[in-house]
Amino acid sequence: MVPKRGIRIGEFRGIAVYLHWSWFIVFFLLLWVVIQFFQLNAGSSPSRYIPVSVLTTFLFFISVLLHELSHSVIANRNGVPIRRITLFVFGGVAQMSSDVTSPGVEFKMAVAGPLCSYVLCLVFGGAAYLAFILGAGTISFGFILLSAVNFGLGTFNLIPGFPLDGGRILRSLLWHHSGNMEKSTRTASRLGEGLGGLLITGGVVMFFLDLFQPQYDLMLAGVWFIFIGTFLVQAAYNSYRQVRLRTSLSGIRVQDTIRLGVPAVDSSTTLEEVYKLHLERAPLNTVPVLRQGRLAASVNLSDLRSVDPALWPDTPASQVSRPVTHDETVGTEQPLFEAIAIMERSGTDFLWVVEEGRLIGVLLRDDARRIAEESTGHRL
Repeated sequence: MVPKRGIRIGEFRGIAVYLHWSWFIVFFLLLWVVIQFFQLNAGSSPSRYIPVSVLTTFLFFISVLLHELSHSVIANRNGVPIRRITLFVFGGVAQMSSDVTSPGVEFKMAVAGPLCSYVLCLVFGGAAYLAFILGAGTISFGFILLSAVNFGLGTFNLIPGFPLDGGRILRSLLWHHSGNMEKSTRTASRLGEGLGGLLITGGVVMFFLDLFQPQYDLMLAGVWFIFIGTFLVQAAYNSYRQVRLRTSLSGIRVQDTIRLGVPAVDSSTTLEEVYKLHLERAPLNTVPVLRQGRLAASVNLSDLRSVDPALWPDTPASQVSRPVTHDETVGTEQPLFEAIAIMERSGTDFLWVVEEGRLIGVLLRDDARRIAEESTGHRL
């Protein structure tokens, strides 16, 4: 349920920030809720509280972004690379390129988020007091709301259920005590699944209570609790699954799974040759393109079709081929677990296996999944 794509809106210290399409849904939903709060409590005209409501909602998502950035900055400083944060329907998520290396690093990463939220709570609280002293009551109310929301965000995340920050703190303490990351993750993940189950149960109760007692107006909150609970249950389960997979695949390298002898073409090969030699009988294949013996790009049938077939005999593959990015390649000595994680993040079905830029073979997702299933004894 963690989004893999989105609209890039900026970058901070090498960390790219993306907006998933689901973010717009929750933004306008939250904006509507904030406007309702202002109508009931601010005591000002729409011309005042609507602009402040928009600003308050925007600053709430800035708070979520700062919360995730605090995790990411600490992670990068401690050797856990995070290059992307995505804001989506459930808030924000920092996507790690590799797992944490020690309980100490886990603890520092986990506490950074709630601490940031509590600092923002104090900052917005001070701003609310200052605005009140200056007679800006509507703005003061907006800052009070932001202060309360940040306090709630920090406190909710401290609940000891993985993958919430509190669950990560618990995992770090258990890991430090036992020295067993997998066992610690299992305990924290079970608590996370339990928390998600409680939220789902509470949401269902609120939903049906609203059906029979409409005056409580709980249906929206109930549906939201069900969604959040479902997300937590799946996230907790998948987090433990990833750790177990990593443990099971310990010692297995990419070179143990790759397929050698991948047919390739030179960048000067014509599109007609590419088609007749490789794509005519296997139209779904992707063909690697070499330049001076090194992997440079790839080409498939849709790339060829961007050119008039009458021009294929005189058009080199380099004209339509797509450059191979870092996320499309893997080294022979790289752990198989990391290669699987790359394919899951990018949604690709294979990775080119290279050594000093030279193409060695290809790692298929199906092959990697088969090895993983044999190692864990569970279907992925």
